[in-house]
Amino acid sequence: MHRTIQHTIHNIYGFAIWTILSVLLFTSCQSSDEQELESSHPQIVFLFSPGGLGDMSYNDCILEGVQRFKLDQPETDIYIYSPESLDEAEKIFSDWLVRPESNIPVLFVLATSDYEPIAERYLKEHSLTANKSILLFESRKRYSDPNIHTFQISMYGASYLAGATASLCCGDKKALALLANDSDSPIGIARDGFIAGFQGECDVEYLADDWTGYIQSSLTYQKMSDWSREYGYIFPVAGGSNAGIYRYSRENEDSPFLAGMDIDQSGLSNKITGSVIKEIDRLIFEYLMEWSTTGTMPEAQLYGLESGYSDWELSPLYEAEFKDIMEQIRQQAITKENEYYEGD
Repeated sequence: MHRTIQHTIHNIYGFAIWTILSVLLFTSCQSSDEQELESSHPQIVFLFSPGGLGDMSYNDCILEGVQRFKLDQPETDIYIYSPESLDEAEKIFSDWLVRPESNIPVLFVLATSDYEPIAERYLKEHSLTANKSILLFESRKRYSDPNIHTFQISMYGASYLAGATASLCCGDKKALALLANDSDSPIGIARDGFIAGFQGECDVEYLADDWTGYIQSSLTYQKMSDWSREYGYIFPVAGGSNAGIYRYSRENEDSPFLAGMDIDQSGLSNKITGSVIKEIDRLIFEYLMEWSTTGTMPEAQLYGLESGYSDWELSPLYEAEFKDIMEQIRQQAITKENEYYEGD
Protein backbone atom coordinates (compact mmCIF):
# COMPACT_ATOMS: atom_id res chain seq x y z
CA MET A 1 0.00 0.00 0.00
CA HIS A 2 1.06 3.59 -0.52
CA ARG A 3 2.34 5.69 2.32
CA THR A 4 2.80 9.42 2.05
CA ILE A 5 6.20 10.91 2.66
CA GLN A 6 4.67 13.08 5.38
CA HIS A 7 4.31 10.02 7.61
CA THR A 8 7.08 7.63 6.65
CA ILE A 9 9.80 7.01 4.13
CA HIS A 10 10.88 3.59 2.97
CA ASN A 11 14.37 4.42 1.78
CA ILE A 12 16.75 6.63 3.77
CA TYR A 13 18.19 9.19 1.36
CA GLY A 14 19.77 11.42 3.97
CA PHE A 15 18.54 14.47 5.81
CA ALA A 16 18.74 16.77 2.78
CA ILE A 17 16.45 14.58 0.72
CA TRP A 18 14.07 14.17 3.63
CA THR A 19 13.87 17.95 3.92
CA ILE A 20 12.97 18.27 0.25
CA LEU A 21 10.39 15.51 0.27
CA SER A 22 8.73 16.34 3.55
CA VAL A 23 7.10 19.46 2.14
CA LEU A 24 5.49 17.57 -0.72
CA LEU A 25 2.47 15.31 -1.04
CA PHE A 26 4.54 12.74 -2.92
CA THR A 27 3.92 9.05 -2.60
CA SER A 28 7.06 7.00 -2.06
CA CYS A 29 6.86 3.48 -3.40
CA GLN A 30 9.26 0.78 -2.35
CA SER A 31 8.25 -1.91 -4.79
CA SER A 32 5.99 -2.47 -7.76
CA ASP A 33 3.54 -4.32 -5.51
CA GLU A 34 2.70 -0.96 -3.98
CA GLN A 35 1.47 0.63 -7.21
CA GLU A 36 -2.09 1.70 -6.51
CA LEU A 37 -2.65 4.57 -8.91
CA GLU A 38 -6.32 5.06 -8.02
CA SER A 39 -6.54 8.85 -7.90
CA SER A 40 -8.57 10.69 -10.53
CA HIS A 41 -5.83 13.34 -10.88
CA PRO A 42 -3.19 13.30 -13.62
CA GLN A 43 -0.29 11.13 -12.51
CA ILE A 44 3.46 11.19 -12.97
CA VAL A 45 5.55 8.15 -12.04
CA PHE A 46 9.27 8.74 -11.51
CA LEU A 47 11.65 5.80 -11.71
CA PHE A 48 15.05 7.01 -10.49
CA SER A 49 18.28 5.15 -11.18
CA PRO A 50 19.11 2.32 -8.77
CA GLY A 51 20.58 3.79 -5.61
CA GLY A 52 20.56 7.23 -7.22
CA LEU A 53 18.63 9.35 -4.76
CA GLY A 54 20.88 10.88 -2.15
CA ASP A 55 23.85 11.31 -4.52
CA MET A 56 23.99 15.08 -3.83
CA SER A 57 24.30 15.44 -7.58
CA TYR A 58 22.27 14.52 -10.68
CA ASN A 59 19.41 12.56 -9.11
CA ASP A 60 18.91 14.97 -6.24
CA CYS A 61 18.89 17.83 -8.74
CA ILE A 62 16.12 16.07 -10.68
CA LEU A 63 14.18 15.76 -7.45
CA GLU A 64 14.44 19.51 -6.89
CA GLY A 65 12.83 20.08 -10.29
CA VAL A 66 10.04 17.66 -9.41
CA GLN A 67 9.55 19.50 -6.13
CA ARG A 68 9.17 22.80 -7.93
CA PHE A 69 6.62 21.29 -10.32
CA LYS A 70 4.62 19.76 -7.48
CA LEU A 71 4.44 23.09 -5.69
CA ASP A 72 3.22 24.71 -8.92
CA GLN A 73 0.81 21.89 -9.85
CA PRO A 74 -0.47 20.39 -6.57
CA GLU A 75 -3.35 18.61 -8.28
CA THR A 76 -0.97 16.27 -10.11
CA ASP A 77 -0.17 13.09 -8.19
CA ILE A 78 3.51 12.14 -8.23
CA TYR A 79 4.84 8.68 -7.41
CA ILE A 80 8.54 8.31 -6.59
CA TYR A 81 10.37 5.00 -7.01
CA SER A 82 13.97 4.48 -5.91
CA PRO A 83 14.77 0.87 -6.83
CA GLU A 84 17.69 -1.02 -5.39
CA SER A 85 18.53 -2.81 -8.64
CA LEU A 86 17.78 -2.95 -12.36
CA ASP A 87 15.67 -6.06 -11.76
CA GLU A 88 13.43 -4.18 -9.36
CA ALA A 89 13.20 -1.25 -11.77
CA GLU A 90 12.24 -3.62 -14.59
CA LYS A 91 9.37 -5.06 -12.55
CA ILE A 92 8.09 -1.60 -11.64
CA PHE A 93 8.03 -0.54 -15.29
CA SER A 94 6.57 -3.78 -16.67
CA ASP A 95 3.79 -3.81 -14.07
CA TRP A 96 2.88 -0.24 -14.97
CA LEU A 97 2.95 -0.90 -18.70
CA VAL A 98 0.33 -3.68 -18.57
CA ARG A 99 -2.13 -1.67 -16.51
CA PRO A 100 -5.44 -1.27 -18.39
CA GLU A 101 -6.34 1.92 -20.18
CA SER A 102 -8.17 4.61 -18.23
CA ASN A 103 -9.28 8.21 -18.60
CA ILE A 104 -6.47 9.40 -16.35
CA PRO A 105 -3.36 10.76 -18.13
CA VAL A 106 -0.21 9.13 -16.80
CA LEU A 107 3.41 10.02 -17.54
CA PHE A 108 6.11 7.49 -16.68
CA VAL A 109 9.56 9.08 -16.35
CA LEU A 110 12.61 6.85 -16.82
CA ALA A 111 15.32 8.96 -15.22
CA THR A 112 18.38 7.17 -16.59
CA SER A 113 19.48 5.86 -19.98
CA ASP A 114 20.10 2.47 -18.30
CA TYR A 115 16.36 1.88 -18.60
CA GLU A 116 16.14 2.33 -22.37
CA PRO A 117 16.90 -1.35 -23.25
CA ILE A 118 14.34 -2.49 -20.67
CA ALA A 119 11.67 -0.16 -22.02
CA GLU A 120 12.30 -1.16 -25.61
CA ARG A 121 12.06 -4.85 -24.77
CA TYR A 122 8.67 -4.53 -23.09
CA LEU A 123 7.27 -2.04 -25.60
CA LYS A 124 7.74 -4.66 -28.32
CA GLU A 125 5.17 -6.78 -26.51
CA HIS A 126 2.88 -4.12 -25.04
CA SER A 127 1.96 -0.87 -26.76
CA LEU A 128 1.18 2.22 -24.75
CA THR A 129 -2.49 2.79 -24.11
CA ALA A 130 -3.89 6.16 -25.16
CA ASN A 131 -3.64 7.65 -21.67
CA LYS A 132 0.03 6.77 -21.16
CA SER A 133 3.21 8.64 -22.09
CA ILE A 134 6.90 7.98 -21.44
CA LEU A 135 9.77 10.41 -20.95
CA LEU A 136 13.23 8.85 -21.26
CA PHE A 137 16.25 10.74 -19.98
CA GLU A 138 19.61 10.95 -21.75
CA SER A 139 18.51 9.48 -25.06
CA ARG A 140 18.23 11.05 -28.50
CA LYS A 141 16.39 8.17 -30.09
CA ARG A 142 13.24 9.09 -31.99
CA TYR A 143 10.42 6.58 -31.53
CA SER A 144 7.47 5.99 -33.84
CA ASP A 145 5.02 6.22 -30.96
CA PRO A 146 4.33 9.97 -30.49
CA ASN A 147 3.82 9.42 -26.76
CA ILE A 148 7.45 8.38 -26.19
CA HIS A 149 9.68 11.40 -25.66
CA THR A 150 13.44 11.65 -25.20
CA PHE A 151 16.10 14.23 -24.48
CA GLN A 152 19.80 14.39 -23.77
CA ILE A 153 21.87 17.04 -22.02
CA SER A 154 25.25 16.91 -23.70
CA MET A 155 28.26 17.22 -21.42
CA TYR A 156 30.74 17.48 -24.29
CA GLY A 157 31.12 21.26 -24.45
CA ALA A 158 31.21 21.79 -20.68
CA SER A 159 33.66 18.90 -20.31
CA TYR A 160 35.84 20.42 -23.04
CA LEU A 161 36.16 23.53 -20.88
CA ALA A 162 36.91 21.32 -17.87
CA GLY A 163 39.69 19.66 -19.84
CA ALA A 164 41.13 23.03 -20.81
CA THR A 165 41.10 24.03 -17.14
CA ALA A 166 42.79 20.76 -16.18
CA SER A 167 45.58 21.39 -18.67
CA LEU A 168 46.45 24.54 -16.74
CA CYS A 169 46.61 22.67 -13.42
CA CYS A 170 48.38 19.41 -14.14
CA GLY A 171 51.96 20.56 -14.53
CA ASP A 172 53.96 17.59 -15.84
CA LYS A 173 51.45 14.98 -14.60
CA LYS A 174 48.77 13.11 -16.54
CA ALA A 175 45.03 13.52 -16.08
CA LEU A 176 42.54 10.76 -15.28
CA ALA A 177 39.03 10.54 -16.67
CA LEU A 178 37.23 8.28 -14.21
CA LEU A 179 33.91 6.85 -15.36
CA ALA A 180 31.30 4.72 -13.62
CA ASN A 181 31.23 2.27 -16.55
CA ASP A 182 31.84 1.96 -20.27
CA SER A 183 28.22 1.34 -21.23
CA ASP A 184 26.50 4.61 -20.34
CA SER A 185 26.63 6.81 -23.44
CA PRO A 186 26.21 10.25 -21.75
CA ILE A 187 29.26 9.82 -19.53
CA GLY A 188 31.25 8.56 -22.50
CA ILE A 189 30.44 11.85 -24.22
CA ALA A 190 31.77 13.72 -21.17
CA ARG A 191 34.97 11.67 -21.36
CA ASP A 192 35.45 12.56 -25.02
CA GLY A 193 34.89 16.25 -24.37
CA PHE A 194 37.33 16.33 -21.48
CA ILE A 195 40.08 14.56 -23.43
CA ALA A 196 39.60 16.90 -26.40
CA GLY A 197 39.86 19.96 -24.18
CA PHE A 198 42.80 18.64 -22.18
CA GLN A 199 44.95 17.96 -25.25
CA GLY A 200 47.52 16.06 -23.22
CA GLU A 201 48.13 12.61 -21.82
CA CYS A 202 44.94 11.40 -20.18
CA ASP A 203 44.20 7.91 -18.85
CA VAL A 204 40.67 6.50 -18.69
CA GLU A 205 39.47 4.13 -15.98
CA TYR A 206 36.08 2.49 -15.35
CA LEU A 207 34.81 1.50 -11.92
CA ALA A 208 32.45 -1.29 -13.05
CA ASP A 209 30.76 -2.89 -16.03
CA ASP A 210 27.28 -1.68 -15.12
CA TRP A 211 25.24 0.74 -13.00
CA THR A 212 27.05 -0.32 -9.81
CA GLY A 213 29.91 1.94 -10.88
CA TYR A 214 27.81 4.81 -9.59
CA ILE A 215 27.79 3.54 -5.99
CA GLN A 216 31.47 2.77 -5.33
CA SER A 217 32.47 5.62 -3.01
CA SER A 218 34.43 3.30 -0.70
CA LEU A 219 36.44 2.00 -3.63
CA THR A 220 37.28 5.45 -4.96
CA TYR A 221 38.36 6.61 -1.52
CA GLN A 222 40.73 3.64 -1.24
CA LYS A 223 42.21 4.20 -4.68
CA MET A 224 42.80 7.92 -4.28
CA SER A 225 46.18 7.48 -2.59
CA ASP A 226 47.50 5.75 -5.72
CA TRP A 227 45.79 8.14 -8.10
CA SER A 228 47.20 11.13 -6.22
CA ARG A 229 50.75 9.99 -6.90
CA GLU A 230 50.16 9.47 -10.62
CA TYR A 231 47.73 12.17 -11.71
CA GLY A 232 47.56 15.93 -11.49
CA TYR A 233 43.85 16.13 -12.25
CA ILE A 234 40.89 13.74 -11.93
CA PHE A 235 37.72 14.21 -13.94
CA PRO A 236 35.20 11.90 -12.19
CA VAL A 237 31.93 11.05 -13.95
CA ALA A 238 30.67 8.42 -11.54
CA GLY A 239 27.67 9.73 -9.61
CA GLY A 240 27.70 8.78 -5.95
CA SER A 241 31.15 7.21 -6.32
CA ASN A 242 32.59 10.71 -6.58
CA ALA A 243 31.91 11.20 -2.87
CA GLY A 244 34.92 9.04 -1.98
CA ILE A 245 37.18 11.19 -4.15
CA TYR A 246 35.99 14.43 -2.62
CA ARG A 247 36.28 13.02 0.89
CA TYR A 248 39.90 12.02 0.29
CA SER A 249 40.70 15.46 -1.10
CA ARG A 250 39.38 17.12 2.05
CA GLU A 251 41.46 14.87 4.28
CA ASN A 252 44.75 14.74 2.36
CA GLU A 253 46.92 17.54 1.05
CA ASP A 254 48.36 15.40 -1.75
CA SER A 255 45.06 15.22 -3.60
CA PRO A 256 45.14 16.17 -7.29
CA PHE A 257 42.89 18.87 -8.66
CA LEU A 258 39.31 17.75 -9.35
CA ALA A 259 36.13 18.52 -11.25
CA GLY A 260 32.69 18.63 -9.67
CA MET A 261 29.82 17.01 -11.52
CA ASP A 262 26.17 17.82 -12.39
CA ILE A 263 25.76 20.63 -9.81
CA ASP A 264 28.08 23.23 -8.29
CA GLN A 265 30.17 21.08 -5.93
CA SER A 266 32.82 23.66 -5.12
CA GLY A 267 31.85 23.51 -1.46
CA LEU A 268 32.87 19.85 -1.20
CA SER A 269 36.60 20.41 -1.66
CA ASN A 270 39.13 23.17 -2.22
CA LYS A 271 40.64 20.99 -4.93
CA ILE A 272 37.55 21.27 -7.15
CA THR A 273 38.47 23.82 -9.83
CA GLY A 274 34.99 23.88 -11.33
CA SER A 275 31.88 21.81 -11.93
CA VAL A 276 30.24 20.45 -15.06
CA ILE A 277 26.71 21.74 -14.54
CA LYS A 278 23.50 20.15 -15.77
CA GLU A 279 20.42 22.29 -15.30
CA ILE A 280 18.33 19.13 -15.12
CA ASP A 281 16.08 20.57 -12.41
CA ARG A 282 15.07 23.45 -14.65
CA LEU A 283 14.69 21.25 -17.72
CA ILE A 284 12.54 18.60 -16.03
CA PHE A 285 10.32 21.33 -14.57
CA GLU A 286 9.77 22.75 -18.06
CA TYR A 287 9.04 19.31 -19.52
CA LEU A 288 6.55 18.46 -16.80
CA MET A 289 4.81 21.81 -17.19
CA GLU A 290 4.57 21.24 -20.94
CA TRP A 291 3.02 17.81 -20.42
CA SER A 292 0.67 19.12 -17.74
CA THR A 293 -0.66 21.97 -19.91
CA THR A 294 -0.57 20.47 -23.42
CA GLY A 295 -0.41 16.70 -22.93
CA THR A 296 2.77 16.42 -24.97
CA MET A 297 6.49 17.26 -24.89
CA PRO A 298 9.33 17.92 -27.35
CA GLU A 299 10.81 14.89 -29.11
CA ALA A 300 14.43 13.75 -29.29
CA GLN A 301 16.03 16.98 -28.11
CA LEU A 302 19.74 17.60 -27.58
CA TYR A 303 20.79 20.36 -25.18
CA GLY A 304 24.43 21.38 -25.17
CA LEU A 305 26.65 24.19 -23.92
CA GLU A 306 24.99 26.72 -26.20
CA SER A 307 21.52 25.90 -24.81
CA GLY A 308 22.38 26.96 -21.27
CA TYR A 309 21.29 23.63 -19.80
CA SER A 310 24.91 22.53 -19.43
CA ASP A 311 27.95 24.58 -18.48
CA TRP A 312 31.37 24.65 -16.83
CA GLU A 313 31.15 26.70 -13.64
CA LEU A 314 34.47 27.68 -12.11
CA SER A 315 34.81 27.38 -8.34
CA PRO A 316 35.22 30.74 -6.50
CA LEU A 317 38.79 29.90 -5.50
CA TYR A 318 39.84 29.53 -9.15
CA GLU A 319 37.61 32.04 -10.90
CA ALA A 320 40.11 34.90 -10.93
CA GLU A 321 42.81 32.66 -12.36
CA PHE A 322 40.84 30.95 -15.13
CA LYS A 323 37.73 33.04 -15.92
CA ASP A 324 39.23 35.11 -18.75
CA ILE A 325 40.75 32.03 -20.41
CA MET A 326 37.45 30.14 -20.26
CA GLU A 327 35.58 33.05 -21.81
CA GLN A 328 38.11 33.19 -24.64
CA ILE A 329 37.66 29.52 -25.58
CA ARG A 330 33.95 29.18 -24.86
CA GLN A 331 32.91 29.58 -28.49
CA GLN A 332 35.58 27.06 -29.44
CA ALA A 333 34.01 24.57 -27.02
CA ILE A 334 30.58 25.17 -28.58
CA THR A 335 31.99 24.64 -32.06
CA LYS A 336 33.76 21.43 -31.02
CA GLU A 337 30.54 20.14 -29.46
CA ASN A 338 28.54 20.86 -32.61
CA GLU A 339 31.18 19.10 -34.71
CA TYR A 340 31.07 16.10 -32.38
CA TYR A 341 27.40 15.54 -33.22
CA GLU A 342 27.60 16.24 -36.95
CA GLY A 343 26.23 13.33 -38.92
CA ASP A 344 24.25 11.85 -36.04
